[in-house]
Amino acid sequence: MNYVISIDVGGTTIHAATLSDGVVQTNTITTYDSFANKDKHLIINHLKDIVENQIEKLLKQSNKTIRIKGVGIAFPGPADYNEGISYIKGLEKYDSLYKVNIKDELFHTISDNHLITKYLSKNFSIRLGNDATLFAVGEFIKYKNKGFQKIACFTLGTGIGSTFIDKGRVVKGEFGIPNSGFIYNAPFKEGIIEDYLSKKGISNLALQHGFTSDTSVKELAELAIDGHSDAKKVFSDFGVWLAEAVSPYIYSFKPEIIVFGGQISKSFTQFESSFNENIIYTNELKVEVSDTPLISTFIGANNLIN
Repeated sequence: MNYVISIDVGGTTIHAATLSDGVVQTNTITTYDSFANKDKHLIINHLKDIVENQIEKLLKQSNKTIRIKGVGIAFPGPADYNEGISYIKGLEKYDSLYKVNIKDELFHTISDNHLITKYLSKNFSIRLGNDATLFAVGEFIKYKNKGFQKIACFTLGTGIGSTFIDKGRVVKGEFGIPNSGFIYNAPFKEGIIEDYLSKKGISNLALQHGFTSDTSVKELAELAIDGHSDAKKVFSDFGVWLAEAVSPYIYSFKPEIIVFGGQISKSFTQFESSFNENIIYTNELKVEVSDTPLISTFIGANNLIN
């Protein structure tokens, strides 16, 4: 049988799974340390070990001949995804991969490992894609089956990721969407959108409402749930910022649905009202938080492999 290995690279952990015909083999889903602060060779070898581990899991559950068509990697930006080169620098993660061609380095490392190569298909390939975009691709596939054709996805975490999809096509440079397809660096208030719609943005709001700089989003959410007025105000203000920042793109793109992902979106109920009250749109709009963000990312990464 033919399989694709999908890898979701995060700053703290890496998640991986194997897919067959676009379906995640749930018993292969595994979490690994990210090694984000290690040197280049250790990180590349770690990715090779993850591929090998995924193959081992397949072999334990299958008595059929397996062939790995490729490895799809969801990777944070900035990066040249077509070439597979990381441009992350100064973010305290993957700095050692700056200007490294991850795709080529990993391909050669895997090709030198006979424990892996005997299971690779003749046209085996490795592809990288933006993590937020691959999440959105997976979400689009899910919602397309429910009749949706235009979707806007935003991931809220360390930064803000954005992807707009129209009938399966990732939109860039149209409908008021930037040429990159990403809105994180668009002007907003006294800086750029990511200054406000991110972990940093919530931390700044928390400081303004009397919390300390080390108060986490999770702690703020727990306080808000318990009725803490200042914590509730932090999320209410965040919801207003979010609506103000994305409204121009929602107004021009006119999606049928907005889907949120990322760690901060887990607290969406705390800023849902202020977001809905301030979002500007002209058509019927559904707003959801993904209940399968990791699965969607795996499916998106799988789609990188033809």
